[in-house]
Amino acid sequence: MTKKLNDKIKTISIGLVKSTKLKELNGVIDRFKKDTDDKHEVKVSLTFETSETTLHLRRIRKPYLTLATKYGKKVKNKKIIK
Repeated sequence: MTKKLNDKIKTISIGLVKSTKLKELNGVIDRFKKDTDDKHEVKVSLTFETSETTLHLRRIRKPYLTLATKYGKKVKNKKIIK
């Protein structure tokens, strides 16, 4: 089974010019979040420098906890909430 290219992308860094407004980035961020599955969360950060700004979008795997019985059989998976 082949995966889509969007599923394989872990991090995107986009260089922006000074005149870019933050509200113009909402579409890019929303599209990246929409393409991300439920097993990952999206971290968004901006780096400001004197000549340009960089937008960083990163997919981070959500942690899961696996419970096991006394005999080592899986009971169920639970999502850990931070």
